[in-house]
Amino acid sequence: MSDDNSSSSSSASSSSSSEEEPTMLATGDDDDRQDRREDEGKSDDDSSDSDEEMNDSEEEGNIDVKDESVGDDDDDDGDNDDDLSDEEPMAPAAATAVLSKSWMMAKSHVPTFTGGKISICQKEKWLLLPVHGDLAVVDGTKGVKVGTLRGLHDNDLMSGDDDIDDEDEGLDREAITAHAMDHTDQIIMTCTRNLLLQQYSLDPETGKTKFVKTWSRSGHTLPVTSIRFHISNVFMATGSVDGTVRVWDVRGGFVTHVFRPFKGGDGGGSGRLSVTAIQWKEELGQLIIAVARDDGSIAIHDLRDENNQNVVIMRDHISAVTAMEWWGDEFFLSTGRDAILNLWRVVPVEESSKKKKKKKKKSKTAGGGGKLVDIKKVEYRRIQTIPVYEEIGGMVLVPAKKHLNEIKVATAGSKGLVRLWKATVVHGTTPELKPSIEQPPSQAFGDSRGGYTGLILNQRALAEQDKSEQLIAIDAEHNLSFMSSKLHTSRTIVGYNDEILDLKVIPDDSANSIVVATNSAQVRIFELDNFSCHVLDGHTATVLCVEASPCGRYVASCGKDKTLRLWRTKDRKCVGVATGHTEPVGACCFSRKVGRYEVVGKAARNGGGAFCVTASMDRTLKRWNLPGLDELKDCHEEPIEMEAATSIRGHEKDINIIAIAPNDSLVASGSQDKSVKLWNATDLSLRATLKGHKRGVWDCQFSPIDRVLATSSGDKTIKLWSLGDYSCVRTFQGHLSSVLRVRFLKTGLQMVSAGADGLIKLWTIRTNECESTLDAHSNKVWALDMKPDGKTAVSGGADSRILIWEDNTQQVEDEKREKEAEAIILEQKLANHLRYKEYGKALEIALQANKPLMALKVMNSIIERDIQERKGNGLGSLQDHVKTWDMDRVAQVLKFCRDWNTRARNASVAMLVVQAIFTTIPVERLCATPGIPEIMAGISPYAERHFERLDRLYADTFLLDYVLSNMGELEPTEDAAESERLFDDWAASSKLVLPPKNVDGRIQVGGKAIVGSLSKNGTDDEGDDDDEVHTIGDSSSDEESVVGDDKKGADSGEEEEE
Repeated sequence: MSDDNSSSSSSASSSSSSEEEPTMLATGDDDDRQDRREDEGKSDDDSSDSDEEMNDSEEEGNIDVKDESVGDDDDDDGDNDDDLSDEEPMAPAAATAVLSKSWMMAKSHVPTFTGGKISICQKEKWLLLPVHGDLAVVDGTKGVKVGTLRGLHDNDLMSGDDDIDDEDEGLDREAITAHAMDHTDQIIMTCTRNLLLQQYSLDPETGKTKFVKTWSRSGHTLPVTSIRFHISNVFMATGSVDGTVRVWDVRGGFVTHVFRPFKGGDGGGSGRLSVTAIQWKEELGQLIIAVARDDGSIAIHDLRDENNQNVVIMRDHISAVTAMEWWGDEFFLSTGRDAILNLWRVVPVEESSKKKKKKKKKSKTAGGGGKLVDIKKVEYRRIQTIPVYEEIGGMVLVPAKKHLNEIKVATAGSKGLVRLWKATVVHGTTPELKPSIEQPPSQAFGDSRGGYTGLILNQRALAEQDKSEQLIAIDAEHNLSFMSSKLHTSRTIVGYNDEILDLKVIPDDSANSIVVATNSAQVRIFELDNFSCHVLDGHTATVLCVEASPCGRYVASCGKDKTLRLWRTKDRKCVGVATGHTEPVGACCFSRKVGRYEVVGKAARNGGGAFCVTASMDRTLKRWNLPGLDELKDCHEEPIEMEAATSIRGHEKDINIIAIAPNDSLVASGSQDKSVKLWNATDLSLRATLKGHKRGVWDCQFSPIDRVLATSSGDKTIKLWSLGDYSCVRTFQGHLSSVLRVRFLKTGLQMVSAGADGLIKLWTIRTNECESTLDAHSNKVWALDMKPDGKTAVSGGADSRILIWEDNTQQVEDEKREKEAEAIILEQKLANHLRYKEYGKALEIALQANKPLMALKVMNSIIERDIQERKGNGLGSLQDHVKTWDMDRVAQVLKFCRDWNTRARNASVAMLVVQAIFTTIPVERLCATPGIPEIMAGISPYAERHFERLDRLYADTFLLDYVLSNMGELEPTEDAAESERLFDDWAASSKLVLPPKNVDGRIQVGGKAIVGSLSKNGTDDEGDDDDEVHTIGDSSSDEESVVGDDKKGADSGEEEEE
C-alpha cells in the first residue's frame, strides 16, 4: 500500500487521447466491443464542439459539494423532495466521522488449481494442486494457498510468477509434470519437465515446504506423468509417456526395477504405450504393482518375481485405463475412457509338482543361499463388465461398514455425474455390481461444461469420521467439490476463477459472503471466511453482471443468454426468470428500500414492492416488478416467469451500468455514448442528462448521504454531479487508465475507485486528494464493492484474484500514538540517566530503542566523563561497555558507527568506538559474524578520507613553524639554545597519521604531492624546476618554501635573498 497525496488537476485531457478502451466483456463478445469502440472513435470528432461547452460548464460548476447538496432548490420543478432518501443531507455521524487514511489487504483468493492430478494428505488438511506448472500447497479446510513449490533444484519455495521458459521449445522446462506425497504426509516428490526428481519436506502443522535434495534424472526419455508411493514408503514408482515404469528405493534414491511394455500381443501392441495410471496393492507384506497404459492394457508385476515369470497381462479395455483398485485379495476393478467398468476375480493357480521343484531350484540359484521367496501365481478372471456410458475420469473404493461384506465403488466421468455402485460378496457366489446412489441432478456438474476429470477419497475425513466430505470430485472447470457418502455436495473449492467480471457483497446479517461472475455460465457465492464456494447453475451463456438485494435474501444475475435470473440465497435456488432483451444483458440493479421486499400479493405485482432495472446491449432499459414475498418463499419447482413493467430506449450506445437512488425515486444509467441519464423510477421517464466525460461511462453511484452522484469513465476521471442543478462539482484525476468502478464509503465523505491500471484509490471529496493507493492487482479491476459497515472492501479483476481490504486507519493511528508515547518515555528516561550520569543504563536504552542519535549523545557523554575524571581519551570506558555486548549488539553499534562516520564532526567518536570494539573482541570472531565485514567495508572509505584530512591539516601546521622560525621568538627566553633544542625534539617526535605514499614516482603527504622524483645525479628527470618543491598550505608570496625537516636550508636561502 502506498500513499498518494498529490492533488488532482482541474479537468481531463481532450477526447483525442489515444488510450485504448478496456474490454469489459470477456471471450465471446469481442466483436460487439470492437464495434462499440469503432462507433465511439467516429463520434469523437463529431462531439468536439460539445466537449468545449462541457468544459465551460464544468469550470462554472466546480463549486463546493456541500453548497449544492444541502441548499434548497427553489428553482427546480418541485420534485426534488423525492430525488433521494428522506434522511437529512448530512447525518450527524458523518459530520464527525474520522476520515479513512490507510487500508490493508486482509485476505486473497488466487488461482490454486489449473488442472491435473492432485494429492491429499492422509491425516492433515493440506492439498497439493498443480497450478501453471507449479505446485500449490492449499489449506483444504479454507481453500487458501499457503505456498507454492517451484521445479527448481536450488529454490525450495518461490512465487508462481517466476516462470523460466525454455528458449528453444517455448516450454517451461522447470514445470512440474508429476508429484506425489508419501503416506506419512512429510515427503513430497516431484518430477519436472526436464526429468529431474526432487524431494521436499512438508511441515504438517504449518504447510510450509523445504527443499531436501535432487535425486537425479528420472531415467525416462519422455515426461513423467505418474508417481505413486508404496504403503511402506520404502518404494516409489514413476510412470512416463515413454511407456516405462521405474521403481525406486526411497531410502537410497536408486532404481530397483524397470518395467517396459511387452512386445506384440503380450502388451497390446497398438503403439500407444504411455503410462496412464499406477496402483500399488495396499498391503505391507506384498510388493505388487499394476501399470495401465494408453492402449488399454494392464500389467501386474510382483517385485519379488525376479524373472518376470508371473506377470499378468489384461487387455480387456479398448481405450486408456484411468483407475484401478484392489478389493482385498479376491477382487480387482478397472475402468477407463472406453466407458466400461470391469470387475475381476483374483484366482490362485495351482502348479504341478515338477514346476514347483524347478522354480525352487531357480530361486536358490538366483538367491545365492538367501531366503526362499514363495511367489504364488495368480490369474485375473473378468467376471463382470458394466457399461457406464461415459468416459470415467476417476474411481475410488468407498470403505464399507465392517459387518457388511460388500464392494462399494464411486465413479465420476464425462457426464458430470458421480455414481455409487454396490455388490454384496457371498462365499461361493459371483458378486454383481449394481447402481446404488447417483448425485442429485441439481448438484451435478453436468456434461455441457466437460464433466468430471477426477475423483479421490478424502482420507482425513474418513479418519475423523466426517461423512460430509468423504469424496472430492474434480471437474473440468478446476473446481474441487467435497461430497458426503450420500453424494451431496457440502462445499466447493474453486481452483481457478478466470476473469472476475463483477461481484457484490450480500448484505445479510453477517455480510460475509459475495456473489461473483467469473466469465462463465456459473454464478458463484463465496464465503469470505474460508472462500468456500457454492455454485448457481442455470444460465446457458457467460454471466456478465450480478446484484444483491439490500435485504440479503436474493441475488440477481444476467448475461449473454439475454435473461435475468433471480436466486434465493438461503437454498441457492432460482426463483425467477426475466426474458425480453434482444441482446446480452450487461447491467442490473435492485431497488434499495428494504421495506419493499416485505410486500406480498398483487401489490408487489403492480409495482408497490421491490423491483429490478436491467440494461442491455440493445440499448434499452427495462423495469421488472419482483413477485411478492409469499410467492418467492413458496417457489420450490420451476422459477416464476417475470414480465417487464416498463421498457424504454435509453442511450445511443451500449449501456454499462445501472444505479438506483437510496429512496428508489431515481435511476441512473451510464453508457458508452459518454453520458449519464437520470430517469424517474416509476415509469423510466427522462429526468436529466449529465454530459462532461470524454469517453464512455463505466460506473455511477449515488451518495448515501448527500444529493450527489459519482461517475467513472474511460477518460481516467471521476466526476461528482449535483442532483440540484445537475452540474459537475468535482473532478478527480489520478488513475493511469480507465476508471471502471467507484463506490462511496458509508459516511459519504470519501470514495473508493478501481481502474484498468490495476490500482484502487481512496479519495477525500472535500479536498480532492487521493489519500491512499492500493496496488495488488496485476490487471484490470473490473469489480469492487463495499460491506455495509464501510470498513471492508472486496475487489476482483482480470488477474483472477479476489482481494479483501480492511480499513486499518485506526490501527495505524494507535500504533503511531504508541510509538510517540514510547519515544517520549524513552527520551525522558534517557534524560534522567544522563542527568545522574548513569551512562550505562542510558546507552542500553538508546540501543534497545535503536536510536542512533541518542546513542551518539551517550557516547559523547561517556568520552567526556572519561577525559575529565580519568584523564584519558574515553577508550577505557568504551571497552568496559563493549565487554557486556553480544555479537548482535556489536553489529548494531558498528552500523551506528558507519552512519556517524559519514560526517566529519562525528568521525572521532565513531573511530574511538570502532577502536574499542576491535581492541576488546578478537578479530577472528568479528570476521566470523555475518554482516560485520560488510559494515566495515562501508566504514573504511570514510575513515581513510578523515585520516587524509588530518594529514593535510598536520602538514599545513608546518607553515606556522616556518613563519615563527623566520619571525623569531615572540617572547625570547634566556636560553635560546634550549628553546631550539626543545623545538627540534618536538619536530623529531611528531609523525603523520598516515605514512607518506609513493604514487607514480611522487611522494604524497595527506593526498598532495610535495616532492618530485629525482634522477640518480640529483636532478629532476624532466628538468622542470617547478616540480622540485611544492608549497604546502596558503602563502601570500610566490616564493617557494621547503617542507619538513629541511628548515635550516629554508632559513639560509631567505638570508641570501635578503
